Amino acid sequence: MDISRRGLLALGAVAGLGAGTLGFSKRLIDLVPLTHRGRKALHPIYGNSNTPEWLHDAASGKLVPNSQWTLHHTVDLQCHSECGLRVKIDRKTGRIQRIIGNPYHPNTLSEYTAVNTPLIDTARLPGTVCARGNTGIQSTYDPYRVLVPLKRVGPRGSGQWKPIRWDTLITEVTEGGKIFADTHDQASQDLDVLGFRGLYAKRNEPMDPNAPEFGQRTNGFVLQGGRLVGTRMTFAQRFGSTFGSVNVFDHVNECELSHHIAHQHVFSGINMTQPDVREAKFIIYWGTQPGDANFPMQTQGKYVAEARSKPDGLKYVVVDPKLSRGGVVGDRASWLPIKPGTDGALALAMIRWIMDNQRYNAPYLSYPTLAAAQAAGDLSHTDATHLVIVDSGHPQARHFLTADVAGLGASQAKGDDDRVVIDAASGKPAQAASAKTGQLDFSGQVNGVAVKTAFRLLKEAAQEHTIEQYAAICGIEPQQIMEVAREFTSHGRKVASTMYRGVVKHPNGYYNGVAVLLLNLLVGNMNWTGGLTAGGGGYPVNKGRYDIVGVPEAEGLAKGVIINREKFHYEDTSEYKAKVAAGQNPYPPKRPWFPLSFAMYTETLPSAIQRYPYGVDILMWQKATPLYSVPGQGNPAFIEAMKNPKNIPLIIASEIVVGDSSMYADYIVPDVSHLESYDLVDTFPTTLTKGTGVRWPAVSLTSKTPDGRHVCMEEFLIDVAKRIGMPGYGTKGIPDADGKYWPLNRREDFYLKAVANLVAAKGVEGDEVPAATAQEIAITALGDYHQKFAGTLKPEEWPVVMGCLVRGGRFQPHTGSRKGDQLAYQYTKPLHFYAEKTGTTRNSMSGAYFHGTTRWVEPATAMGKPLDQLDDPKDWPMTIITMKGALQSHSRLVSNYTLREINPGNGVHMAAADAKRLGIEDGDWIWVVTPEGKRRGRAVVLEGIRPGVILFEVGYGHWGYGASNYQVGGKRVMGDAVRRAGIHLNPIMRRDPDVWQMSLMDLTGGSVVFYNTKARLEKEVAHV
Repeated sequence: MDISRRGLLALGAVAGLGAGTLGFSKRLIDLVPLTHRGRKALHPIYGNSNTPEWLHDAASGKLVPNSQWTLHHTVDLQCHSECGLRVKIDRKTGRIQRIIGNPYHPNTLSEYTAVNTPLIDTARLPGTVCARGNTGIQSTYDPYRVLVPLKRVGPRGSGQWKPIRWDTLITEVTEGGKIFADTHDQASQDLDVLGFRGLYAKRNEPMDPNAPEFGQRTNGFVLQGGRLVGTRMTFAQRFGSTFGSVNVFDHVNECELSHHIAHQHVFSGINMTQPDVREAKFIIYWGTQPGDANFPMQTQGKYVAEARSKPDGLKYVVVDPKLSRGGVVGDRASWLPIKPGTDGALALAMIRWIMDNQRYNAPYLSYPTLAAAQAAGDLSHTDATHLVIVDSGHPQARHFLTADVAGLGASQAKGDDDRVVIDAASGKPAQAASAKTGQLDFSGQVNGVAVKTAFRLLKEAAQEHTIEQYAAICGIEPQQIMEVAREFTSHGRKVASTMYRGVVKHPNGYYNGVAVLLLNLLVGNMNWTGGLTAGGGGYPVNKGRYDIVGVPEAEGLAKGVIINREKFHYEDTSEYKAKVAAGQNPYPPKRPWFPLSFAMYTETLPSAIQRYPYGVDILMWQKATPLYSVPGQGNPAFIEAMKNPKNIPLIIASEIVVGDSSMYADYIVPDVSHLESYDLVDTFPTTLTKGTGVRWPAVSLTSKTPDGRHVCMEEFLIDVAKRIGMPGYGTKGIPDADGKYWPLNRREDFYLKAVANLVAAKGVEGDEVPAATAQEIAITALGDYHQKFAGTLKPEEWPVVMGCLVRGGRFQPHTGSRKGDQLAYQYTKPLHFYAEKTGTTRNSMSGAYFHGTTRWVEPATAMGKPLDQLDDPKDWPMTIITMKGALQSHSRLVSNYTLREINPGNGVHMAAADAKRLGIEDGDWIWVVTPEGKRRGRAVVLEGIRPGVILFEVGYGHWGYGASNYQVGGKRVMGDAVRRAGIHLNPIMRRDPDVWQMSLMDLTGGSVVFYNTKARLEKEVAHV
């Protein structure tokens, strides 16, 4: 009988086959008696599978390369873990057949392979990569890939496209004019569009003569990046700054920005810390769990599994409303099902218990400077003893007390060492640099000025509520809170408190994050084995043998306020000053300003449409999908505003598909998948050592320019720049260390020079990349590559550059991670209990100062209305959260059908107790209703979720990306129901009623809010 693929999968499910077998449907035909096999295996040993990459030589007993295959080491981008990949390519067809882990890359093996190891010697120990990494082949060979430039021929979003030549694309977007006269869209046929040339000609004109802080008219070009990291971001920013625009940024505020800002303010500027997982005794994971989304996912999971398996090994606690696979409960792991958005209350309850019971590391906290700490044998220091001016009427209120204000005479030190402490030995005020230790818990006056230590400020903030009150806020029993606090302070320095986005994607996310991080300071775990690390970072790649960043002729051209109003104080604007001069209350402005934040991606489109602070002439999306990914932004009213070309005259999408947002673009420039792309990306602190991975094309699928380059974002920007005469492109492109200029006519001219900088950078013992051998060049097919791009580098640079490409990067050996009880890389900048920058910055909506010390802050709207008053829990009893699981992390994975076979849909996850109360059973169709709309999905009833919480996994429920029909050149492209499957709740997430089309926001840290939308569930009733 004839069994369809769908029927086969259904039979497998009925038979109780594990999810892992569903991806092997062809093998199942041979395993179950459904048909006669009727065919002969291709090979007596390998069957119908591919032959291996390595063969056993019977004569020598050694492994030798299989000449059928090319092996290629690159870097993944199926999520932001960016693990090293080993890509297996058929030498005859050029098609990718398999992806596993690159054993040289730290993410893929605990004891990863040293870079001086010959490639042939890695045959017996390949690296690991997760399911997402394995299925990256399907992202690259997606049948819905856009490989040629497209131009809309109907209204925006109509799904009517035509293919155009590369030269036509460059001409139209560069020269502008009535470029939509050939379309069927009456709204844009007569629109005179200002192209790149016309906008660049205005580079010396002010954006607004009445607001000089806005910079030049060229800020009307905005590049909104969805997947721009590493040197790909550098390339885009180089174009932006040379063109004269400050508006090139990635999607960080959509993902985890308040995590970064909290880190910057506690750890003096760095965006991330991680535990030394393998040597830790106790870790608290907040808003994440091992094996799910984190940096890097598979490495975190692997390390935790190893650490747990040791005798007297790791114990950990997961603080999250959802129990996922990384939060498995047992003798070494436990789960605290917290109420969404209340992590700060739980952390402050722990802080209060630790302080009340004096379980903090008092000697460590008493060191006022690094010199004092190191003299006492410690590895870092905090500002716990530093005095803060608390007299609200003092000109320096909320600042740290300095020697001059304290009446101690001329300062004998600079920066943080100029602060004043109460010397523990004398009991008198002293400059921090002159004291060995300072008093921790001080409140009083110095030179007539009221002051308190940073430690005292935190103590008082923690004491604003009792542990029982905090417990009621967060939904965790007081005894559990105290037990976790006791465990956390029972292992010396071998503990860590670490977090990801679950903690910070709330209106109070910044304060939640700071509270979680301050637990580390209380025990003094920074730089100690088993404690907290900032990691080894990466190698410098922007300068060295070549300067791939600087364009002297354009220096200073890009300036002014970023369209998202980030990194700039509202009080410094002409608008504010004019209101004050007119006697008006300057607060609130039309939209918030975010002086402490960066990459405020979610504010780009509504700001452009409202022309606040100014309008946009040319918007370019690089794999950006804000209408799908930004909470509340994909609503019908906003989409209609996006479709109106008078709001944003020209939208260009650099994409690999017609996506959920790029379907509203005017042009689509084909971009490359991660397996066709270049990039240099640093490893994460988790692996402890120094490392930089190199992404370089394993295949090339997009169409070619007339001179033979594969089209992508970089080639588009290069050709635009050359056509309008921008400096830094063409013949005089990139200078080397000797002052000689090299051309920048194709992307290899840029990225290969970055690799040359990488291999030439100063390193550490054992990280020197060897020259590629003849055998390695043959295995990786680098001979043809070298021949094609030989003129891009100096001849003497090529051997080691090829050695780096062979290995997929440069990585310090894993043996360099620790030195006994200390971590090898020491982070020595001050660690902060008090964030002076935050405490002296005003909330642009209310004019009130932000808190310099963390405390429990109730989630509220931009104008301060508590969310429980906005949406009464009696009417809206459920709270929506999202999850990034191991099989789904972002929208592009919808093309990975192997993953969809394992998990075809997401559904609405809900607690069994809630389901019972509402009469809902697993698999029922239900409606999720919010104040912004409703969506229909299947109920997934389970025990591992907190009652009152509903959850959906991201990446399902598409309307673009191959999910719906569209036309290209008059021919219909049929959408795929698999890509439409599932539920997506972002479009009906709560928007802030105080600001037009703005999602709920964390005004301090800048994160958009994902986890505070209230909802109710309605069971669908069948109508007969």
